[in-house]
Amino acid sequence: MRDSEEAPITAGSREEHTRRELERANAQMRHFRAVAASLVNEALKVWAEIWRVCEDRRTPDEILNGKTEPEDGIPACGWDELRQKLYLLRHYLDYSKRLCDGSI
Repeated sequence: MRDSEEAPITAGSREEHTRRELERANAQMRHFRAVAASLVNEALKVWAEIWRVCEDRRTPDEILNGKTEPEDGIPACGWDELRQKLYLLRHYLDYSKRLCDGSI
């Protein structure tokens, strides 16, 4: 058989090719899901850190009794760290969006 000639395609080779393609597609989907899950998990961790910083420190009774929040307005971790966490959260969310819409 010459190099330019193709081997005849049999039912068995066609089935094997289809099986390999399905396995490859499934592996790609598992990888995609793992990456997306990891990104969302990291984003949720950053969100939890931000929430702890911004959370109302008053007790439920203080809120019901009308006690106002402290006026200092400075997050417990400081503005620089809060900005860094917000930037990181934006990065995780943006990357997740681009990964899911196929633009990466």
